[in-house]
Amino acid sequence: MKLSDYIYEVKGVLLACFAGGLFFTLILAAFGLSAAQLALLWICFCLILFPTLLLCWRKKHRRLSYLSDTLQALEPKYLLAEIADAPDSALEQVYFRLLRTALKSMTDQVAASQRQAREYQEFLEQWVHEIKLPVTGIQLLCENNKTDITRKVLAQTQRMGQDVEKVLFYARLGSAEKDCLIREIPLRDCVMDVLARNRQLLIESGASVHTDVAHSVRSDPRWLSFLLTQVISNSLKYRSERPLALDIASREADGCVVLSVTDNGLGIRPSELPRVFDKGFVGSNGRGTGAGSTASGMGAATGTGAATSMGGATGIGLYLCAGLCERLGIGIQAESNWNRSTTIRLYFNLTKLSH
Repeated sequence: MKLSDYIYEVKGVLLACFAGGLFFTLILAAFGLSAAQLALLWICFCLILFPTLLLCWRKKHRRLSYLSDTLQALEPKYLLAEIADAPDSALEQVYFRLLRTALKSMTDQVAASQRQAREYQEFLEQWVHEIKLPVTGIQLLCENNKTDITRKVLAQTQRMGQDVEKVLFYARLGSAEKDCLIREIPLRDCVMDVLARNRQLLIESGASVHTDVAHSVRSDPRWLSFLLTQVISNSLKYRSERPLALDIASREADGCVVLSVTDNGLGIRPSELPRVFDKGFVGSNGRGTGAGSTASGMGAATGTGAATSMGGATGIGLYLCAGLCERLGIGIQAESNWNRSTTIRLYFNLTKLSH
């Protein structure tokens, strides 16, 4: 608190003091006191008033500085009323009592919200595990009874399984670092596993896949498989009218292993490229407003939901990828040539691999 602010705060008291002093000056002058005597009284009055105001200001200034410094150093900050020294004045005691009441109400509401969020996450995780059972059962039935119809059903159940996995990973996104096991994994094994789990969708789409992956990285295989599944799923669901061609390759560059997935879809408009990792951003192709809206490249929409003919994009897929990469220490980048191709690159730090 500045001295000028304090003076403005107590201006009413100062005006009352000077008005009272002027009143008694007039009375004393009426009783015959000389001007010199009245001036001496005013000097004594000011010598008492102003030092008192200065001392009160310094006391308040120290108190507010202490509270401000305590708040800056405190985590969490809502504990200020509990940690700070006892209030000096009756007014401050009332303020602190009101502050404690308000903060208790706030913490109770936050705790209730956190409990509800935790219960909702637990419910989602339980639902995901329960829904996987019938999905897996349908897949086994289709695998054991191969017909044209069961192959189509199998492809749809694989899409359903991807969406179910997306729900689970979205629920765990906030604590991804607590639910992962970092170890050295060959990228080729991870890529081939993802391709195998999506083979029916690849076959149904008539896709050709070329792989040139020969590096190892340190990461969580489950989360990495989810990342690759999202990228490949976008390529499958948003392909152009041309036969889909996927090129998956790895290389070393600038102390990193770079894993790139390139498709020959419609690509991403240059104006939309900076926003592809934003939550909920679907792009013009995701809304079915771009050329060849019945299918698009992996970057034409950021989600892995279907194109216009399949219900519209969600804008969640690449957002999840970006969030997981941030928590796992993986760099991610999108590059596109409109109407030609889209490339998603993942960057793994080689220094971590050497430890």
